[in-house]
Amino acid sequence: MGAAPMPSPYQNLGYFTGFPEPIMFNATKAQRTRRKSAPGLDHIKHRRTRSGCYTCRSRRVKCDETHPICERCRKGKRDCVYPEPPAPKAPKSNDSKESSVGPSQQASPTSSRGDDDDDETEKDTGLDPIMDEDEDEPQSATSTTSAPNFPPPRRSSTTSSFGRPRGMAPGPRQGSETPSFDGKSSSPGLSVGGAPSSHTPAAAGVPYQDMPTIATTPTGRPDWTFLPHELQCYLGYFYDNITHYHYGMVHDADDFFRSMLLGLAMRHEALLYAVVGFAAYHHAMKNPNGRIHEFLQYYSRSVTLLLDCLKKKEKYSLGTLFTILQLATIEEFLGDWINLMGHQKAALEVLTNLFTPQTAIQTPAGRMAVIWYGRFDLFTSVMGSLKPSLPRDWYSAQIEYFDSRAAAEPHNVGWKIESCAAGLRVVSMDMALLYARNAKREMSEEEYAAEHARLGALWDEWKNSWDPALTDPAYRVDEFPGRPTPSPEDIVNPFAPGVLYRPPLFATPLLACEYHSIVLLHASQSPAAAALGGGCGKGHQAITDEDRARLREHAYAVCQISEAVELWPHSPPGSLFILQSCLALATLSLPRDQKHCMWFRRKFAMLESIGYITPVATRTRIAELLGDQSLARWWLPNDEGFTPLLQNIRAIADERNAVAAATQQESLRQIRRVFSRMNLGQDRGEDAASGATPE
Repeated sequence: MGAAPMPSPYQNLGYFTGFPEPIMFNATKAQRTRRKSAPGLDHIKHRRTRSGCYTCRSRRVKCDETHPICERCRKGKRDCVYPEPPAPKAPKSNDSKESSVGPSQQASPTSSRGDDDDDETEKDTGLDPIMDEDEDEPQSATSTTSAPNFPPPRRSSTTSSFGRPRGMAPGPRQGSETPSFDGKSSSPGLSVGGAPSSHTPAAAGVPYQDMPTIATTPTGRPDWTFLPHELQCYLGYFYDNITHYHYGMVHDADDFFRSMLLGLAMRHEALLYAVVGFAAYHHAMKNPNGRIHEFLQYYSRSVTLLLDCLKKKEKYSLGTLFTILQLATIEEFLGDWINLMGHQKAALEVLTNLFTPQTAIQTPAGRMAVIWYGRFDLFTSVMGSLKPSLPRDWYSAQIEYFDSRAAAEPHNVGWKIESCAAGLRVVSMDMALLYARNAKREMSEEEYAAEHARLGALWDEWKNSWDPALTDPAYRVDEFPGRPTPSPEDIVNPFAPGVLYRPPLFATPLLACEYHSIVLLHASQSPAAAALGGGCGKGHQAITDEDRARLREHAYAVCQISEAVELWPHSPPGSLFILQSCLALATLSLPRDQKHCMWFRRKFAMLESIGYITPVATRTRIAELLGDQSLARWWLPNDEGFTPLLQNIRAIADERNAVAAATQQESLRQIRRVFSRMNLGQDRGEDAASGATPE
């Protein structure tokens, strides 16, 4: 996409003021030319048969019509269901032609238009073919220019936007059509229909009401059996494998991501494709031979639907807000923080239109919207020395709310965790404001030094004010299964007692890791660090050896917690993702010898292998500090673990960053300024000895 802002009618939305339109994914040249028609067949009009089985029709593949089970269904072990034979035609009445047309004769998504309909009649209403392992892949399966759509809804006033009549239970479905990803039989949660929901969507004009509940299956899953086969599979994968940790949240007191987000996605098509795309991405990353094609088409479909919604100038809704935030999360995993900042601007416009600080805390959806948006806002503000977009009262209102809930339910430790995390956001905002004022030279060196010291003390106060329930020794992990011992390659002992806590206190070490990493970040912005880096504050004393030793203790604590989370067999899915930024900060404060460097490199390679792509700016900076430019390409020697899938994702993300960076030079300069000071673990002698490039 071009770098120019979108013209009217988008200019009222922050996403389109100063930021390019989101860069869509395009198929690579190899993908576009992977399959070609045989010579002489390009212009042959293919006829579609309407006598094949329903399963092949739904998969948009040719059925050989073998009875009672066609060859494709037999090989794929699917239920093979053929249409009922047509009923004998009733004698026509000469005096009532129109009255003879009943409901059973109305068109349906699978009804026939005649045997001579060609393939093009359905190219915009069906999903791409799903191929068996031994089947050739058709051209349509490798193209990302067309994304899957929902089946067209029946034209009826009682039909929901996703094709299922309101108030009606889902129709019968063959369970074998929804296999689980691990090759086991289909989950009962996907094959059993739930009772219909009696709730209706939130009233217009009251977007901050709690989202309506939806029908659920007997296993408690949301009922998505009315959706196409592929979407059901990925939603099932999301429900079973994606947690709030994937979204950078240390806790989710309201179980928002497994219940409410999926519930809202059932009513907002753009959000559904964004959620499905996120699940498809993680599913592909877990498979060594995974392909990124389906994720790309779901992502692109979500962006297209979102832009269509904005074109129509529809009222902002929770669905719109969470679609933007979900797309921003995808950008984060791709290491594409430049495009993420564009999503962030859009989310701000919608968030402040839907909520106020006080209305946001009244519902789980409102509280999560502020937390989710605030995570991006505060991170980009701190790293870019920018003023946060949300005023302070948005965050302080959350502290008051969580404190009140903790007081009302003293035995519910979840509210205490949420209150602790809310306090972290408030102090982070104070840090961002300080760095922004200093970057704009709005305060003297003395004022900055005094405020920097005050915030440092405030961090320690926050850490020491934790409720004792968050460190209840009854939940400490004092022994790993099998009593393992540290490896010679380890720089810390991840098996030490008390590093981790079992649920419901698993958030405690995560919060501790955040504390240690922010201490490192704050120290890197001290007047002493500025003097070391040749910036302002030259009159202040440089960092002492004692300071470096203290900072290394914090860095080692980050490494110990991170590796313990990685190796503990009971760590929740996604819990490593929340620690990646902490690890990056620790890297910059520890020795640069061979053992430490290889430890860092293995950790960064591991994080990318599970889906969290390190931004190109971060890779370049670490490569400079460690004196090895090859790290900007990949972390391990000889491209170990650098799979074709990872190389493809890296190439896509780097290309998107390069296009978007042209419009974000000022933000990039500010981020480079922050990184330029992060060299606190060494003195110039250590840099020279290790081969690193000194500041």
